[in-house]
Amino acid sequence: MLKTLIKLRLKGIFLRQTRSSKKAKKNIGKIVLMVVLFGYVGIVFLGMFGALFYSIVDALHFMNIDELYFSVMSILIIMFCFIGSVFLTHHEIYEAKDNELLLSMPISNRDILLSRVFTILILNYVYEFLIAAPALFVYIVSVGMSITQIIIFMGVILTLPLFVLALSCLFGWLLAHILTKVRMKNIITIILYVVFMFAYFYAINSIEGYIGWLIQNGESLMQSIEKGAFPIYHLSIAISQGHILSFIIYLVCALAPFILVIYLLSTNFIKLATTKPKVKKIVYEAKEMKTNSLKKALLIREIKHFTSNAMVMLNGAVGILFCVIGAIAIFVYKEKIDFILLQIPELNDMIVPILCLIGIGVNSMNMISASSISLEGNRLWIIKSLPISTKDILMIKLGLHLLFCIPAGIIFSLATVIVFEVGILDAILIIMAPVLFTLFIDLLGLLLNLWKPKFDWVNETVCVKQSMPVMLTMFISMGLAFVIAACYIFMGDFIPLDIYMYLIFIIFIVANIILYYMLNTWGIKRFEQL
Repeated sequence: MLKTLIKLRLKGIFLRQTRSSKKAKKNIGKIVLMVVLFGYVGIVFLGMFGALFYSIVDALHFMNIDELYFSVMSILIIMFCFIGSVFLTHHEIYEAKDNELLLSMPISNRDILLSRVFTILILNYVYEFLIAAPALFVYIVSVGMSITQIIIFMGVILTLPLFVLALSCLFGWLLAHILTKVRMKNIITIILYVVFMFAYFYAINSIEGYIGWLIQNGESLMQSIEKGAFPIYHLSIAISQGHILSFIIYLVCALAPFILVIYLLSTNFIKLATTKPKVKKIVYEAKEMKTNSLKKALLIREIKHFTSNAMVMLNGAVGILFCVIGAIAIFVYKEKIDFILLQIPELNDMIVPILCLIGIGVNSMNMISASSISLEGNRLWIIKSLPISTKDILMIKLGLHLLFCIPAGIIFSLATVIVFEVGILDAILIIMAPVLFTLFIDLLGLLLNLWKPKFDWVNETVCVKQSMPVMLTMFISMGLAFVIAACYIFMGDFIPLDIYMYLIFIIFIVANIILYYMLNTWGIKRFEQL
């Protein structure tokens, strides 16, 4: 039974990546595309970590602290496996939708749990391979390893993800416990997801900067690891020196948490799988009934629908987060920005177009309207049956995008205006640029979604990840910023910069008028045909 469950879970993961609708069959072209894409990403990461290990191996070996080499490797594996699998662990073990179905069948709790654990382990081994494989190759080529060292290295590779899984299960349990106590769990999920993603990208971008510091402080750093993280210390000693006793100590430290976590999860699996969030009892109090207009009620429905799924919000409106974070970063790094402007005075003459372009670029990551029709799914008939005109329905869906994205874009633009101390006219242009662009993307995305809606989806995230309207909107919106900059490079000798900027504004205004007209003519007819 365990083998069957593992096979079904792996098949489910594969189908989620290669099939986007309930009735769609296997698409060989899409499978090949996914293999090529993941293969390319894998090669990039293998090369990146290979370059990292190649840059430190000779220096650490010369200083006779080879164990630090393997300490760095193990820390990177733990960090990337944890960041990459923590949310999957929370979803697969604590919030799986088929828990009650499986528990009603004659299947042991141990088999259900182990099938989920095995799925997560596979992902951890993939992350580990991207780091451990180049680390092993570089060390063998540069220094060499004995048979004992290679055997110990393989033992570490097989067991280290088990320790990471124990950490992920613990954090997943804490996350599940917290989310059952709060009302706005989607907001908390988004915040945690963003924090982990920024930690991930920060680590990737900061690795090269710490190489010199790592080599200069290698001995003191190794002493700190020995005192504060002795399992990693013994792991590195075991591999670098072929020390059997250190390998046994590491195995105990790695396997004991995993065995304990699996035991606790297996004995409490039914409780974990069937526990429902506590609902606060509200004592009814007679109050005057408040009513909303049909338009306002429909807008509130759209807001609640969009904010009910954290993944939909992240994929459809990630630009909002970048606007807020970017606004804060501009104030934090104001001194560095002023220093750059002093070093490159030519930028001062181009600061207004540059800020307009940056505002457009940040807001290009918002694509809410491009999936608003598709997200209705088989519930589309509900809003079509309401006593409200088609135009009002489309305007409300259009307004949802503007309601979320324009305030964030204005916040970012105001931050740039304050930091760079531009004039009133320039400030108006900097603020209006992302507003006009947001309206353009809003209209374009809604029209594309009316043209190619996707109602037969497996889950809502398909609408914001794999549908054609979203993909087209994403490429067009992100590509426009590059096109605007590229066009000026070729036309800069013929058109002054300020004239070119005003021309772009006029083009956006005309494009918005045309798209708005299309929405009120073809768009209304198309919606009524759906």
